Amino acid sequence: MQGVIGVYSRRNVALKALYTLYGVQHRGQESAGITLAGDRSLRTIKGRGLVSKVFDERYMKTADSDKYVAVGCASGESSEGELAPLFLSSGKYRISLTLDGYIPNRGSRTNEEAFGACMVAKLRSNGVKTALAETMKELENAYYSLVVAVHDVETNRSSLMAARDPRGVRPLYLAEGQGELFVTSESAPIDVLENMGEIIGKRRDFKPGSMITMDEEGLTERQVLEPRPAHCAFEWVYFGRPDSVIEGRSVHEVRKNLGHALVETHGLRKLYATEKGPRKDMVVIPVPDSGRSVCTGVAEALGQPADEGVIKNAYLGRTYIIDDPAFRKIASDLKHNIIRETVGGKKVIITDDSIVRGTVSESVAKNLRIAGATEVEFLVSYAPIFHPCFSDPADKPLAAAPYEGLSLEEIGDRVAEGLPSIDKVRYNSPENVVASIGLPRSSICTMCISGVNPFEEE
Repeated sequence: MQGVIGVYSRRNVALKALYTLYGVQHRGQESAGITLAGDRSLRTIKGRGLVSKVFDERYMKTADSDKYVAVGCASGESSEGELAPLFLSSGKYRISLTLDGYIPNRGSRTNEEAFGACMVAKLRSNGVKTALAETMKELENAYYSLVVAVHDVETNRSSLMAARDPRGVRPLYLAEGQGELFVTSESAPIDVLENMGEIIGKRRDFKPGSMITMDEEGLTERQVLEPRPAHCAFEWVYFGRPDSVIEGRSVHEVRKNLGHALVETHGLRKLYATEKGPRKDMVVIPVPDSGRSVCTGVAEALGQPADEGVIKNAYLGRTYIIDDPAFRKIASDLKHNIIRETVGGKKVIITDDSIVRGTVSESVAKNLRIAGATEVEFLVSYAPIFHPCFSDPADKPLAAAPYEGLSLEEIGDRVAEGLPSIDKVRYNSPENVVASIGLPRSSICTMCISGVNPFEEE
């Protein structure tokens, strides 16, 4: 996963690209890069680390004033290949591209390298717009949110292009200003730009299966492939910023809905409510950050105030992608600390987005016990994860996988048995997840919890 951005602006494009890239930093912390393009050339600056590390004050000092196109990424993939954005050359075109997605059957190449190789092959006998469209058609079993900077060496002009696969697995957002265009993985960075004084007119989700071009003649859009939406449910549950709106659905509101659904599904209000009001011996807390909105929903539904009990070290990245269990546990211990005054002597109802392998959940629960919690009950906003994502077929242990076919409560009980610091685990159902998002079931990918592969279901 990574965050991608594209900007077309005749005013301070380098600065606007940097601001927008900061807005998608949560989608990747391994490396960052920006390509700037104008009337003379393409220029790329990239490196390993956070956006703030790669782009210091020297970036603005060296950003050429003639540039008006920018594409960039904050990558979450650690790769031995070339860091994105990827530079490619074919005939009269110099291009730089990056994408958030998955290109199957790519061998040892990165996703950018695989997409770029296909596009370069098309460029040998086609213009750049046709080449991109033909690449989209050929990679029918890929998914991507793509941004491309194109420099035509014959005309000495540059353009911004972007495309999204027909299933729209990963989000992509489009905003138009005064002769400007912004493309970004999520909507929240556009809000930030507006707050900083940027004038934004039209804004919307990028249409699945479409491609756009922004150049000196304006914006053009082409529907290359028929949309067959299969938006990843985990975007609302975990990946997305809570202040983003994805496919018209507020991430924060969806997570609150998931919290309400948990309380209703498991009858928790009846179980924990008292005639005297909120219980003093119980506290509802989130695992930050994606558990916070869920916690708000649970607290609302229970009539029990929420509090902060787990504090996250903001300088450590996301830990679920770490493969080694021992290192993942150490990373979790470093990342999370407990407010003892909040949880000491109390039953702790803690909300989290998911339990994948259970290592991080057990680490947090263990630390809650050390801090004096008398009981620890995990409310999981997502459903039990039984299957690896089709784009990540690695054989990794999934905590709930052995119990597929059991009832929701039985699965929670079995998972809790394997996590000694946790008394209970309560999951949402797949139906609750879909209902909380509020989009048609047919337009949401839930393969990891349902086993239905959108690339096989036509």
